[in-house]
Amino acid sequence: HTHTHTHTHTSSKGTDLAFVFCAEEAAIPIKCYSPELMVAPVYNAAEFEKEGQNEENASSSSSSHVSTTTTKLIENMVSKVTSLFDRMHVLIIGPGLGRDPIVLRAVAQIIIRAREVNLPLILDADALYLLTLEPYRHILQSSKNNDGVVVLTPNVMEYRRLEQAFENEDELKKALDGVIVIQKGHHDTVTATTTTARESSMMMICEEIGGLKRSGGIGDVLAGTLGAFVAWNQILASKNKGGSSHDWMVASCWSACCAVKKATRIAFEKKKRAMTAPDILEEIGTVLDDMASDVDSKL
Repeated sequence: HTHTHTHTHTSSKGTDLAFVFCAEEAAIPIKCYSPELMVAPVYNAAEFEKEGQNEENASSSSSSHVSTTTTKLIENMVSKVTSLFDRMHVLIIGPGLGRDPIVLRAVAQIIIRAREVNLPLILDADALYLLTLEPYRHILQSSKNNDGVVVLTPNVMEYRRLEQAFENEDELKKALDGVIVIQKGHHDTVTATTTTARESSMMMICEEIGGLKRSGGIGDVLAGTLGAFVAWNQILASKNKGGSSHDWMVASCWSACCAVKKATRIAFEKKKRAMTAPDILEEIGTVLDDMASDVDSKL
């Protein structure tokens, strides 16, 4: 269900196409939820679960059959996603992902491939869990090309788990070098720190007042909004109309946070305790127009 909140939101925000990469078993329900979504099933959950069980059963022996089958499943999933890289301006990973070990192995390879081609990444939910696992803690720095945009969106508990996954703060900073981290809370804090001299550190705080209900799916709405704003930034940069720089990207993320906070407040004022994530989607277009008008009036 979180798939639909995130990707429907990128469309609501103004993007032209939103692909949903999912398990085959989820493809039809997602397509029925929102017909404008481009649904791309990239793996079979039952096959992955079965192969995971086979790996567990063979853990005490060296079964090449299990290893070969797993490798083929992973390669197939990775190929289906990366084959569409040239049609994307941004890739959002995490909402609805789950924690199947074989799926996570495939996702790790997809992240590395995206870094290699400078495809911007938004990592949320279970993609943040992936970064806390020992084999993947330094995955964001494993590519030869680490100049692409990566945005993490942890809440308080998710950020605490990231901190606990590393020996100390310096190790965490090295793993997240050049990455934009949005710490979600009463006020969203957008931080881009670096351990090198290539860019200076920058922080912006979204002090926009949100709603009084923490409805499930709001984080997915933010992930989709960030995807739209980051994509717009990249498009502007490609046309030499600003964007792309460290500061511009932080400002884009801050703007997305403000838009979601404001839309959440308006939705809550209308629906009160009955507010859900789709109610926030309904307010996004108007909020964005208001924000644009406010900017234009100050130019």
